[in-house]
Amino acid sequence: MSDKSSDQVIKDALSSSTRAISKNKELELSFGIDSISSNSIPKVSSSKEELVFSRGKSDKIALKEKYSFESPNKVTGVAELDQILIDQNEIRLEILGSLQFNGVKNNLHSVFLESLKDFAPETPLQNASKALQIWLKQNILELDLTPKEEGFLKPLKKDLDAIEKKYIPRIKESLEIKDDYLAEIQEVLNALNISFDEEKEQEEEESSSDQEDQSDSEQEDNQDEDQSEESTPSEPEEAQNESSEDFDMEDGETEETEEEWLENRSKLEELLGQVKEIEYKVFSRDYDETIDAEDLCSAEELRRLRTRLDQLIDPSKSVIAKLANRLQRLLLAQQNRSWEYDKDEGILDTSKLHKIITDPLTSLSFKQEKDTKFKDTVVTILVDSSGSMRGRSMTTAAISADIIGATLDRCNIKTEILGFTTKHWKGGESRKLWVECGKPNNPGRLNDLRHIIFKPADLAWRRAKKNLGLMLREGLLKENVDGEALLWACGRLFKRPEQRQILMVISDGAPVDDSTLSTNSTSYLDNHLKNVIKEIENKTDIDLIAIGIGHDVTRYYSKAVTIHRAEELGGVMLEQLTELFITN
Repeated sequence: MSDKSSDQVIKDALSSSTRAISKNKELELSFGIDSISSNSIPKVSSSKEELVFSRGKSDKIALKEKYSFESPNKVTGVAELDQILIDQNEIRLEILGSLQFNGVKNNLHSVFLESLKDFAPETPLQNASKALQIWLKQNILELDLTPKEEGFLKPLKKDLDAIEKKYIPRIKESLEIKDDYLAEIQEVLNALNISFDEEKEQEEEESSSDQEDQSDSEQEDNQDEDQSEESTPSEPEEAQNESSEDFDMEDGETEETEEEWLENRSKLEELLGQVKEIEYKVFSRDYDETIDAEDLCSAEELRRLRTRLDQLIDPSKSVIAKLANRLQRLLLAQQNRSWEYDKDEGILDTSKLHKIITDPLTSLSFKQEKDTKFKDTVVTILVDSSGSMRGRSMTTAAISADIIGATLDRCNIKTEILGFTTKHWKGGESRKLWVECGKPNNPGRLNDLRHIIFKPADLAWRRAKKNLGLMLREGLLKENVDGEALLWACGRLFKRPEQRQILMVISDGAPVDDSTLSTNSTSYLDNHLKNVIKEIENKTDIDLIAIGIGHDVTRYYSKAVTIHRAEELGGVMLEQLTELFITN
C-alpha cells in the first residue's frame, strides 16, 4: 500500500512539473510500458536512478509541448540530412530547457546517456550526428562528459575543436530561432566536409533510369533534347529568383564559397611567404556606432543584469578584494603629503618648542605642507566583447573591471571602462552596401562596428556601476576588430588632461571578422592591429598593457601576459597596475 502511495506521489509530481514547464494546464502524462501515447513514461520508481530518468523523460515531453507552436522542419529532400536536422532540433530544445529551468540539465543528460546504451550507428553520418550533439551540449551547457560520450566524440574532436571559436557563439545566438539554428548546423556540417551531394545525384540517376526504362531509344533522344532546352533558360531564371530573395540567403551562399577561398589563400600565403601589408581602409563608416551602455537595453533589464553580476561577484570578491586593498594602500601612500620645515610662516612646529625654553631669544619655527610629485592618472580598461568571450571569460572580465574600477575610484584615479564588438555577424549594412556596389575587390573592413562606453572617466562610480551588468547580456557579443578599437580608446585618452595615461586591453585572441577576412587578405586585421600597437607604443606616452585569456597575445603587444584560466584575470590586472605605479 505504501509503495502504491509513493508511486502515485511521484506520478502527480511529474505531471505537475510537466504542465508547469510546458505552460499547458491540460497536458496529461501516461504511465506504464503498455501505453502507446507519445506522452508516456514507461516506468516509475522511487529509486534515485529511475527517478532521475523519469524526470528527464517528463522534461523532454514538456519541452516538446512548450515549443510545439514552431513550424515543422523544412524538408531538404535528403533523407539522412533531414534526420540529422530533426535530431539536432531535439538537442536544441534540451539545451534551451537546461538553460531556462534549474535541475532540468541533469535529468535530460541522464536520458541522453541512457539512449547511448542502445545506440548502434549504421552509417558514419549517424555517428557524426551523435558526436555533434555531444559537442553542442558540452560547449553550451558545460557538461562533464562520460567515457562513452568521449568515445563518440573522439573521431571528430580535432575538427570540431578547430571550428569551436567560430560556430559555438553563433549557435548560442540562434538557439531561440529554430530556422536560424538549423542553418548554423548545416554550416557546421559543411565546415566538417560532411556532404550529401552524392545521395542527391544517385536519386536523380535512379529517377532518370526509371524514365529510360519506360520509353524507347528514340523517345529518350527527344527527351534529352527537350530537357537540355529547358535547363538552359531555367538556370539564369533560378539565379534571378535567388538574387531577388532577402539578403541573408545571398549572404549565406557567399559565405560557403568565401570560406573555401579563405582557407586556400591562407595556405598559399603561408607556403609562399607573400603576406603583404596593404593600407588599411574601411568600406563605410556610416553604420558604425559609439553608444552608452544604458542605451542598449531597458533600465529594468540593466537592473536585472547588475543584480546577476552582484551575485556572481560574491564568491570571488574576497580574493580579488585583498589584492585591490593592496593596490589602494600603494596608491594612497604615493599620494601622501610631506612637510617642509624651518619656514618663517605656516603651522607652528611643536617639535622645536623646547628650544624656546632653553633659549628664549630663539625664533619660532614653522612648517608647511607640500604635495608629492604624484602624477594625475587615468586608466582605461578596454574589454574584447566578442562572441568568443561569452561565458566564464566575460563574466570574470566584468567582475574584475567592477572591483578594480571601484578601487581606483576610492583612490581618486579616473577610470574608463570600454567594450568593442560589431553590430552583426557576417557583416551588416556595410556588407549589403558592398554587394549593391558590385562587390569591388579588397573593400577593407566590411562590418558595422559597435563601441560601448560602460563607464566614462568623469562619471561617478556609484552612477556607472549598473552599466557593467550589460557585459553579461546574451546577444551583445559578436565579432572583434581590435585595431580600430585601440585607436578609439586612445583617441579618448588623448583628450584627457591627466599626465599619466594607462590603457589595459583584455582579449582572448586575434581580431576576427568573417566578412572582412573573406574579402581581403587573411592577415588584414592582424597587420592593422600590429601597426596600431606599434604606433601607440613608440609614438605616444600611453602605457599599453594587454592580458590574453587562453591565448598568447605577446605576438601583438610588447607588454603582455597570458592567463589560462579566467579566474586568474582579476589578480593579473591588479599585479600589472601595481607594477606600473611602482615603476613610474
